[in-house]
Amino acid sequence: MSIAYKHRIPCPHCGQNLRIRKSQGLTPVYREAVVECRNDDCGFRGKVGIEVTNTLTPSDTPNPTVDLPFVPRMRRAMEAKKAS
Repeated sequence: MSIAYKHRIPCPHCGQNLRIRKSQGLTPVYREAVVECRNDDCGFRGKVGIEVTNTLTPSDTPNPTVDLPFVPRMRRAMEAKKAS
């Protein structure tokens, strides 16, 4: 059984989906990958960076070395709760 993924990264040149050839986690929140276009006529290869930038819901098992800010909406809600 194959798994269909909804999220794809399109080639910036021809629009076909990119294939991840290899990836490397550089930090707990940042990963780099080498990608290539699936369109043989295009031939594009490049590097992408994927970063976790904000917290939407806090972890129940937080990593003490990771400090991700809350999204602005959550931060305002937490500040309003403290003020009341």
